[in-house]
Amino acid sequence: MFKFAIITDTHIRAPGGDLSSPFPVNERANDRARYAIALIEAVKPDFTIHLGDMVHPLPHMDGAYQEAVDEAHRIFEPLASSLHFVPGNHDIGDKPSPAMPAKPLSATTEQTYQSAFGESRYAFEHQGVVFIVINSSLVNRANDAEQQQQRWLEDQLANAEGKRIFLFSHYPPFINSADESNHYDNYAEPGRSWLLDLVVKHRVEAVISGHVHQFFYNVYQGVKLICLPPTSFIRQDYAELFPTSPSPEFGRDDVNKYSVCRVSVDADGFSLELLPTFGVEWSQVEQGTVSVPQKQLLPLVPHMRHAWFESRHLPYNGPMEEFGRKLARNDYPLLRLLQLGIDTVRIPLYDLAIPEGMQRCLAWHTLGIRFLVFSVGQPDDSEIPLLHSIGGALAGYELVCINGIAADNIDSLTVQQLQDSLGTQLSLSKISTSANNHDPSLPYAHSVSSGFEMASVDQVVQEMVEQGIPQTVDVVFQLAWEQLPEPLLEQVCQSVSAAGYGLVVNVRLGNSNPAQANFDDEAIAVRLQQVLKWANEKTRVTVQCDTFEDVDRGYQPRHGLIDRQGNIRDPFRKRVDFS
Repeated sequence: MFKFAIITDTHIRAPGGDLSSPFPVNERANDRARYAIALIEAVKPDFTIHLGDMVHPLPHMDGAYQEAVDEAHRIFEPLASSLHFVPGNHDIGDKPSPAMPAKPLSATTEQTYQSAFGESRYAFEHQGVVFIVINSSLVNRANDAEQQQQRWLEDQLANAEGKRIFLFSHYPPFINSADESNHYDNYAEPGRSWLLDLVVKHRVEAVISGHVHQFFYNVYQGVKLICLPPTSFIRQDYAELFPTSPSPEFGRDDVNKYSVCRVSVDADGFSLELLPTFGVEWSQVEQGTVSVPQKQLLPLVPHMRHAWFESRHLPYNGPMEEFGRKLARNDYPLLRLLQLGIDTVRIPLYDLAIPEGMQRCLAWHTLGIRFLVFSVGQPDDSEIPLLHSIGGALAGYELVCINGIAADNIDSLTVQQLQDSLGTQLSLSKISTSANNHDPSLPYAHSVSSGFEMASVDQVVQEMVEQGIPQTVDVVFQLAWEQLPEPLLEQVCQSVSAAGYGLVVNVRLGNSNPAQANFDDEAIAVRLQQVLKWANEKTRVTVQCDTFEDVDRGYQPRHGLIDRQGNIRDPFRKRVDFS
């Protein structure tokens, strides 16, 4: 149907500088905004929505605020005819809280905002879809202005009955869960419940927010809640989400997280694509050289070794959370999967037994991600319902044998019962250990991996045929880092295909010696490129990648497709050709 763009948290300052920030990175905000606007212009959206914090100086900083507003309009001018503003706390004043580091919204700052950017709440319609903007700094003010906005929003939603609706709010209702404690980055109660009940009642498609300078994704009773990253700087309080050293300025200048967003709306729903800006400044590029990144499709099933669903209590640490904690979750693995065009991931059945794992599995599926679930041995009666619970999110089930197909009594009846019970694709794998290939001339290294070894292909295929395994089943073989892909892959593929089975290649990125690291990003990219190009010419060949996110300490330390800050590693960010 149509496309629109979103930009947020540009934090533009007076062109000659001002005293609104002590951080060096803020001095780059204006030029970064110019580049981001040029990128949006190249996208050619029907319209653009700015989610707030257009400027950095607060409204009570009279001179600096107005100068920043004037500069913002100069920067936004290429999009001016179709640009819609959402009031941010820097633009109009903070929400009510005694612990806020800036002055709250008032009648005066509301008027200042309206003079600068227009109405603080409004609605418009485009091709039958309703877009509603609210002033989130008003929520929980407990005054006439808040009540007027409440009545106005309720009327707007009622009048839009039967139409598709998107709602835009600078503050997100919540970032981790609907019952989280009140903090700087969410709606306090009772405003949170009021808004959530309202958007659920009226089947709002999505509530889209900025403010947190991070990516967060939640689903609340069918309503998608999306927080988008900025173009200016990263909130460094969230750097504590990542178990590694921070990026420059203590996490404030993580250039890999800056982006704008393109939203495609069609009859079936909507999809969002975050287009990275990498903190590029307009003065660094030749005019007219802005190009829109093309979305790639990476036909990999990566192993999600890290706990992709877990939340963490961040340190209580001002200026945002000096007197309490907030619970947050690293949602960048989800974002990077979407950006890389990966739609299936491999997880242990264990993850579904954890309530948060189950909840996030269902949430990820609303963006098209599916799950290949594995376990050692057959799932028992208490585990089968877990697999049923994720419904269409279940992409397949991988049964990992302990000793082998025949030794584990895996036969046609076992497979048929599993397939009938799960209604999904089944693959057979095996535990492989260093005991299988011990070289007495070398030090013994304890290691365990997943997948049949390629040298055993003839025996594995023979056992599958003798056990009556139906040809609908796939079989998993591992490609060790030290093994060259060809002619091993060709040999294994011929044997497996001749027997009528599908082949899964588990590409191991870790060195078989657990004491040796593999941090060679270019070599990893080349290996995956080789295997994927080979697989692209075959039928019924699936490629797994072990691993998705770096395992940069412990056994078999290795890099993956993304690093421990949730950023895509360079060879994949540069969109290596995997076709």
